[in-house]
Amino acid sequence: MLESPLALLLAAAVFIYGLLSRKTEQAAFTAPMLFTTLGIVVGPAGLNWLTLEISGDGLRLLAELSLALILFTDASQIERSHLLKFEILPIRLLAVGLPLTMALGALLAHSLFAGGWLLATLLAIILAPTDAALAQAVFNKKDIAERLRHSITVESGLNDGIALPVLLFVLALLAGSHQGDSGNIDHLHWLVFISGQFLIGSVWGLLTGRAGGWLSETAARQQWMTPLYQRLSAPALALIAYSGAESLHGNGFIAAFLAGLFLQSHHTRVIERLKEFGEAEGQLLSLLIFFFFGLIFVPDALTSISLNALLYALLSLTLIRIIPVLIALTGSGLPLKARLFLAWFGPRGIASILYLLLVMDQLGFTQPQFHELFTTAVLTVLISVYLHGLSSRFFHRL
Repeated sequence: MLESPLALLLAAAVFIYGLLSRKTEQAAFTAPMLFTTLGIVVGPAGLNWLTLEISGDGLRLLAELSLALILFTDASQIERSHLLKFEILPIRLLAVGLPLTMALGALLAHSLFAGGWLLATLLAIILAPTDAALAQAVFNKKDIAERLRHSITVESGLNDGIALPVLLFVLALLAGSHQGDSGNIDHLHWLVFISGQFLIGSVWGLLTGRAGGWLSETAARQQWMTPLYQRLSAPALALIAYSGAESLHGNGFIAAFLAGLFLQSHHTRVIERLKEFGEAEGQLLSLLIFFFFGLIFVPDALTSISLNALLYALLSLTLIRIIPVLIALTGSGLPLKARLFLAWFGPRGIASILYLLLVMDQLGFTQPQFHELFTTAVLTVLISVYLHGLSSRFFHRL
């Protein structure tokens, strides 16, 4: 594997982008844009230098690892004391904006595509969560108000965990409808399942963050733990949170985010080391996801683009996101410019790719309406990578 052109290409791309990273970020040419473009150029959609067969399970594992680590690291950078001052904003975005986004997305998808309400709802859910990796483009911009940056981070950190149980429920309804037994869905079971996802994920994540941070700090103070393993604690704790919650039938993404948010340590250097390594590892994994997305997903989608798919992708990134967020923020006291910023900056990325992999695994894409869903989702993520990446430079002094 390491002697293959793929390994050389990826290593060279990371190194060269790193050399110019400050300049490219100032020009709003983000790393996800580069790696998506690279995957498209060298793959079947471009020069056809590289063809790669990777199982859906392999990509799904990579996406889960990447998302869990990004959620943990991003959450660990949030000051909880500061967040309490404006927690109403992410609550509005998650409790009002997210359901309205799903509902509006399903309504427009049903009017544009012929797959029925369940398939339309499935597409809307896949594209509802915002992306934590792409949201990093604004997290470190100090000229954007902290409450806006943190609201985006909390929203992108929790909305994929909130949407996942709903996605699984709609998948079960869709599978049942194709087998002719949609009326036999046990709604009580699903109510218990969804409640358990939130409760177990939240409790396990909080305990992991509190205990993991305290143990790391104690070991560091007693000089039992070297700086190297302080850094390695970040991916370890993120995986403990994610995998532990999933093993207990909870929501791993919520657990990973809350573990980072409640990371308990007063040892500043320990926390810095956790963040440094976790951020680097999470970034590397996310770049691999975007490369494989451009290499494998995009060529298949480009062969079957329709006008309706393009129209829905554009609507998903604009009106389907903007209208619900503006409704959710009504009465929040934010100036119009700040509300428009939160409404616009809803990039789609790794969470949507992961959800798409789950749907592909369950449904396959032998039927035309399923492949149309795949094409529309891929096109939406592809446009978002470039559109939101380029637009980040225009937001300042908010």
